[in-house]
Amino acid sequence: MRTSRRTVRTATVVAATLVITAFVLPAGGMHDSSLRTVRRPAPLPSDPRCPSLAVAGHRGAPEAAPENTMAAFRAALAGGADWLETDVRTTRDGVPVLMHDDSVDRVTDGHGRVADLTAAQVAALHVTAGPGPAQPVPTLDELLRELSGTRTRLLMEIKDQHSPGDAARAARAAAASGADVVLYSFFPAVLRAAHEAAPGLPVVLLQGRAVAQDPGGLRLDGIALDLALATPGRIAAEHAAGRQVYVWTPDREADWRTAADRHADALITDVPAAARVWADVHCPPVL
Repeated sequence: MRTSRRTVRTATVVAATLVITAFVLPAGGMHDSSLRTVRRPAPLPSDPRCPSLAVAGHRGAPEAAPENTMAAFRAALAGGADWLETDVRTTRDGVPVLMHDDSVDRVTDGHGRVADLTAAQVAALHVTAGPGPAQPVPTLDELLRELSGTRTRLLMEIKDQHSPGDAARAARAAAASGADVVLYSFFPAVLRAAHEAAPGLPVVLLQGRAVAQDPGGLRLDGIALDLALATPGRIAAEHAAGRQVYVWTPDREADWRTAADRHADALITDVPAAARVWADVHCPPVL
């Protein structure tokens, strides 16, 4: 799979923090509706032992703004993230929205399962899980519109849905948007339904601490491994099979170094600005 082209920036944690702060928005909308990476000067010389590493903002930048909101995605990109990662669930009336949990209770000011709420009911909620002002729950279409025509890759995690048609609906929307989207899930059946609906999009299987489900004959472009599973041997085997390896969710410098030393292709992290600063200092830029 191709990686996103990005410009590189000055490797200072303070500067990244100031940029993030400037881009987190108040409730009710965005000052500038486009999600753009910022232009950055050249990094320091890289460590030759470290491979090129993409940095993906896990649910955007949840330590800078409420998770899975436009403010969080914008903060991630302002901090230098190459890619974004998000979670997709479908409302009762068939609208894909960006929500990690199967219910809205933890992250919003509302209650109930996403699958039992209408799109209008979800749209009336605000995400409160994270720093800064509460933010509206975005639809998938809203994020895809912002990313269309940009070089920012979106890892679109399709959660275990109440109908295979939900996965297909999200995949078709992604394919039609023109955005650079990866179909991404823990569930091979979900990935298969999404792949059948959008065969041109890359497919990546997520694996946590438990043994991953067998994807059967589904060809994978990559695999996303929990850091504990991303051993040198496992990463080498995946690369030998022609698959990229993304590691989640490393949020500390020691973990970034471990992933880099093992030649992972991407970090999926809650602190993309800090990870990008570290990678700019230690690793070649992502092209």
